[in-house]
Amino acid sequence: MDKCKNDPSCRLLDATSGRTRLSGIYRVRLGKREGQRIWLVDGARVVRFVYPAFIMGGNDQRYRFNPDDEVWIDNRIGIEEFEYTVAHELLERKLMRERGYSYDRAHRASIELELVMRKRDERRALKHEKSSALPVKGVYRCFLRSAGGVKVWIVDGPKVRQHLDGDFVFAGHGYKYDFIPSNEIWLDSAMSAEQAHFALYHELRERRMNAGGMGYHQAYPEALALDMQERARQEKTSLAHEANLAPVRYGVRARGVRKTV
Repeated sequence: MDKCKNDPSCRLLDATSGRTRLSGIYRVRLGKREGQRIWLVDGARVVRFVYPAFIMGGNDQRYRFNPDDEVWIDNRIGIEEFEYTVAHELLERKLMRERGYSYDRAHRASIELELVMRKRDERRALKHEKSSALPVKGVYRCFLRSAGGVKVWIVDGPKVRQHLDGDFVFAGHGYKYDFIPSNEIWLDSAMSAEQAHFALYHELRERRMNAGGMGYHQAYPEALALDMQERARQEKTSLAHEANLAPVRYGVRARGVRKTV
C-alpha cells in the first residue's frame, strides 16, 4: 500500500521529486496589474505542502511552482504590507524576466523600491494628519486607494482603540464613527491582507447604505450578507482556477528566464 496515499504531508516529498498539483492554495483573486493576475494565497498551506521557505509573496520568475503570469501574495501578511509586496514582486519579476537579473540582484532592487514607497507613504500620512482634528497623532499609517469617491486609509488600529474607541474592530467609516471623516474608510493595520479585502467590501456597501439614509442596524446585516456572497464567490473562483491548473514543479530559480517584450 502507498504509505502517502492518505497522508497530505507527503505531498511536499512528491514535489521534490517531480510535479505536484496545487490544491487549497488560492484564496482571493484581486484583478490584474502589469499583465499579472494578483492572487492572495494560503501562505501556511504553501509552506506545508509546496515550498517550506515561502513567505510574503512570489512570482513566476523566482518560483517554479508559481504559475505563469501570476503574482502570489501571502494571505498571512498585514494589509499595510500589501502594496509594498505587490510592487516588490512585479519589479523583481520584470528585472529577472526582461534583463536576466539574478534573483539576489532583482530582490535587492525591489527592497529599495519598497523603501522609497514606505518613505513616500509616511510623508503623505503625516501631511494628511496635520489637517485632521484627531486628538492623538500617529493614527494614519498609509493611503491605500480611492474607491467609489471614498479615501481608504490604513490606520494604527491599536492606537485607535487606545485613544479613540476601544470598540474599533478592523474597519470603519465616517457614518459609523464620528472621529472618522465622512469621506474616509479606515482599515486596521493589524488586519491580514485577506480579511482586509472582505472588510473593505463590507464597509463600502454599508457606508453607501448609511449615506443613502439607511440606519446602521439595518445596513450592517445587509452589508454582511453581501460580504458572505463575496466570500462564496471567491471560494468558487479559487476552486475553479485550481481545477484548470497543470501540475507544477518544485523549487526556485536563481536567475530569470530572459524574454523581451
